[in-house]
Parts: sequence; structure tokens; C-alpha cells
Amino acid sequence: MKRGITLCSRCFLCGETSETVNHLFLHCKYTHHLWRIFLSLKGISWTMPRKVAEALLCWEEAGVHAKDKGRWRVIPRAIWWAVWKERNSRRFESIENNVQKLN
Repeated sequence: MKRGITLCSRCFLCGETSETVNHLFLHCKYTHHLWRIFLSLKGISWTMPRKVAEALLCWEEAGVHAKDKGRWRVIPRAIWWAVWKERNSRRFESIENNVQKLN
């Protein structure tokens, strides 16, 4: 309980483990599937780092030679924004979308 609000310890997307920043944005089955869809469309081989900060650093390094660095930098943020919106949709509106509907 925090500030009089009972917090759910389970991830709203997969329901399998506690919802931490690293789990939600990198390791949740739902998020992982969304990442796989994008990476396979772009033909990118990627090993997911353990932490969000590491993911951003690795992503920036991988995009050093990208033709459009601005777009490259937006990709993880766009994926995380979609994940965050889906998480809140499930949490506050009880509406669930499958991953295919997001891409």
C-alpha cells in the first residue's frame, strides 16, 4: 500500500511476475513480442539488455551508423509508449489489446 492506494504487484500485461520498469519495458512476454515484431520487420538481431538504461545505451550505439539517427532514437521510446498505453488501458479501463493490434 502506498499513499492509501493498494498497489498490484503483478504485471498488468502478462500477470506472471512483479511489475518493475525493467520487466514492463524489456522482459514482459507482451513487450518482448512487440520488440520481436519490430526487430524482425527491420531484420535486426538484438539481445535484450537487463535494464532500460542499458537498452538505451546499446540502442544508441547500434544506431551510430543509421542514416536517420533521429528516427533510430525514437524507436525504443515509441515501443515503450505503446506498452505504457496498453498497460494503462488494462489497468484503468479493463481493455486488453493483443500485440498484433498495436503494430
